[in-house]
Amino acid sequence: MRLNVLVVVAILVSAASMPAAAQIKLDMNKITCKDLLGYNLADQTFVQYWMSGYYNAVANSDVLDFKRLEANTAKVFAYCKKNKSHTLPTAIKKSAS
Repeated sequence: MRLNVLVVVAILVSAASMPAAAQIKLDMNKITCKDLLGYNLADQTFVQYWMSGYYNAVANSDVLDFKRLEANTAKVFAYCKKNKSHTLPTAIKKSAS
């Protein structure tokens, strides 16, 4: 019984001393086109869907139109390739017009 208690205590102590997963704060308004183009595919996709959700929420829409999302993403990336210093929200606005 005493051995079981020692094992449990050892596990709890080692778990308590492990570093916690880092929490990241990211201001989407400060992402530049250069930043976006430099991200790996998974991070680009995350930003793509996050921004889509944000703008759909602003428009009070709860529908994800995948074809529209892909078309808009292509426009934003084309704009960003030419204007790397612009922020992502600027690229979204300018590529929509």
